[in-house]
Amino acid sequence: MTTDNPEAKMVEVAQPSKMAVAPVEKEIPKRPSKLRFMDLSVDIKTLIVSHVHRPTELKNLCLTCSQMHKITVRKLYHEVTLEVGSSTDAKLTSFINPRNIGLPHIRKLDLYLAEVADKCNQLQQAHFAIRMILEFLPENILEKFSWHPWSPFLADNLILLYKKQRRMEWLEGIALDRNVLPELEKQSDFDQIFTRTRRLGLYPDSRDVLNFCANLIKRTKKVEKITLHASFDEDSDRTPIPSRELNDSSTDLGLITRTMFGHMEPFEKCTPLSLKDLTLQKINLRYAANSYCKFIDFRVMKALRIFGCPGADSLFAELSKSHKLPERLETLEFKHDDNQENDALNAFDGFLKLVSGIKVLNMDICYAKQLPSADGIIRHSRTLRELNVHGSRGDGEEEELVIDFDDFEKICKLCSSIEQLSMAFPTTSLIRPISDSFQAFENALGDLANLITLNITTWPTNTPSTSRLPRKTYEILLQSLANSGFEHSIHHASSRTPPRSSKLAVIAFGSSDRVSDREDSKNQIIFVKGRQIDPFGGEKPLAVQVGWCLRKFVEPRSDVLDFSLARSCRPPTREPPASEDSE
Repeated sequence: MTTDNPEAKMVEVAQPSKMAVAPVEKEIPKRPSKLRFMDLSVDIKTLIVSHVHRPTELKNLCLTCSQMHKITVRKLYHEVTLEVGSSTDAKLTSFINPRNIGLPHIRKLDLYLAEVADKCNQLQQAHFAIRMILEFLPENILEKFSWHPWSPFLADNLILLYKKQRRMEWLEGIALDRNVLPELEKQSDFDQIFTRTRRLGLYPDSRDVLNFCANLIKRTKKVEKITLHASFDEDSDRTPIPSRELNDSSTDLGLITRTMFGHMEPFEKCTPLSLKDLTLQKINLRYAANSYCKFIDFRVMKALRIFGCPGADSLFAELSKSHKLPERLETLEFKHDDNQENDALNAFDGFLKLVSGIKVLNMDICYAKQLPSADGIIRHSRTLRELNVHGSRGDGEEEELVIDFDDFEKICKLCSSIEQLSMAFPTTSLIRPISDSFQAFENALGDLANLITLNITTWPTNTPSTSRLPRKTYEILLQSLANSGFEHSIHHASSRTPPRSSKLAVIAFGSSDRVSDREDSKNQIIFVKGRQIDPFGGEKPLAVQVGWCLRKFVEPRSDVLDFSLARSCRPPTREPPASEDSE
């Protein structure tokens, strides 16, 4: 129906227009719920747990729920260290209980002899506990089994170990209470033990152990790492073997080389061992050019450690030749007592200037007139992550040599990737303002943007006072110095352009004389960076003292503190009397 009324037409047209623009309620999208940790996949949870280092925190994670228990127990039990031979052996029954879901996840088992007052029959008790552990462990789970005391290991326990654990990657040649090699060789499946073996720890101290070590080397076809530590001079009860018979000469091989590597003769025609990691300790290397340099291919080696080896200068001189120079070396560690001509220092210095790509450099030389040239260290400026350089003019009892400040400043500026540093610093007093020389070293550290762990191996004094401070008082003053170091590092980092944050987390003084990995040393004081908040909400660093064993769970990147030095002395403090009657 139509109409000529214009007003009616306006209404008809306007009405639909209003309907078209009428507001429509839109549905507000729901926000996704927050992602919770328990909603993550098992793989992501496992990856997160792998970054948790403290055993107490891993234990707490195990107690949260059954799923976290199954995930965390793998890392918690991956490396197990036990002390045997004490009254606590009775608690081992709960550890080896079949209902302990952590047992199948053990891969590395380290055993120590407990410290007890009454050592009567302790070894027998320890060996019984070890046998009980080996009997109840699931078969073929261990990758490494280590007996750390130098006392002989029970041969029957070794036979049981080889019978139940046939997938080990690390095998050891250690002293036994009897010669067990003929009995092992009679077993038809003896060679199966070596199918996965890649690393050997060889600790010969007698002819029987030498023969056993030789058997391990001969049967391990794909060996990648060898630790060879001779200790023939440490057993006073056994008739000593003359050094002339033990070590190589210009005309013949010594007992050690001939017994352990004789199956590879003639060395000129043998296939050299392609080792990635080699540690030699107390091995005479004067004629290494005729033996070790022939049956070992040093060119492919990644880690080389030479500790207390006479004639080490001959080895470094031979390796400095172009056709034998290591091409992939990343770790180089050297401990040595040098001669008056400093032949070892010069050879080491020359080797350091030829090789390239070192990431970890540790050295400690006694009877040295000077420290290695800074140029050899700076050569590795692009790769160097850990630097540990020490030397003394005597056998370690004298004061450490302090590097020249110009060399130290040059190292800090050019080797900016260093994360861990251990050196002797100039002297300073805890009861006086910091000395100018010590302050200069601290300022130079500002160029190390990635420095995490700092070990100052020289002790600050309390001069001009003539009397020594009590240890507790000394530790409080030392804490103040460490606190100042953390604040200094933060100030240096924030004043840079552009500003950065300080990564320094550990400051240690002194050097450890630890006997085992489970003992704290009184010759080293370690502080980690904590934080304190003042009443106004301001945050400042706080140096917190921790033990040597605990610091690796607070800051794992502190391996530089594991390198023991020839010189290790207690802080210059007044020791308390042994008893009240002694005053």
